[in-house]
Amino acid sequence: MELPKNGVLVDTRPKGAYLKGHLPGARHLDLSAPRLRLREEAELKALEEGLTELFQSLGLKSPVVLYDEGLTSRLCRTAFFLGLGGLEVELWTEGWEPYATEKGEVSPKRTDTVARLRRDWLLTADEAARHPLLLDVRSPEEFRGLVHPPCCPRGGRIPGSRNAPLELFLSPDGLLDRLGLTPGQEVGVYCHSGARSAVAFFILRSLGVRARNYLGSMHEWLQEGLPTEP
Repeated sequence: MELPKNGVLVDTRPKGAYLKGHLPGARHLDLSAPRLRLREEAELKALEEGLTELFQSLGLKSPVVLYDEGLTSRLCRTAFFLGLGGLEVELWTEGWEPYATEKGEVSPKRTDTVARLRRDWLLTADEAARHPLLLDVRSPEEFRGLVHPPCCPRGGRIPGSRNAPLELFLSPDGLLDRLGLTPGQEVGVYCHSGARSAVAFFILRSLGVRARNYLGSMHEWLQEGLPTEP
């Protein structure tokens, strides 16, 4: 892949790496950390409004090319937010390094881009609870409730979900057969914070599966006091 001529460039690496050398004109953006409650229509509307301000302040418009050192969860969660807001996004995971010659910050010109949520990309908690095919892409130990992050009061999984560890997705050849999926099928994915599941989301979408990401994932699920297995 060569340096895009028309795409807006976004660097999702750590800020220090960005400042040392990035693609010409690239903005820095890392949306791997925000934890949002997204259950009410008002909360979805607030997200849409927040994304509109983000798009305009960073001078974002379609298409957006996001790059990082590989297919990281940081890259994919950031791209998911931008794509969820309606931007056309493309991931650039390797081959960009020789072009990363610009140093320091850039000052983008504001745009008038308005976010419009792609609801077919997103699962809310209530939608995840009813979804007939929900994949948990965490480790088997997390899925069985044997381990959990310190931010969560306990472990467990969403009732009825199937475990499909993220490692499975990193070898896309034959993935749909291994998961028992077909192109055009809809599937929900989740993890702890919607980051690993964002990686699975983009891989499944590239294979023609209509993936939807539960962005809140287990962090939100447990904060909301929803039921878990086992």
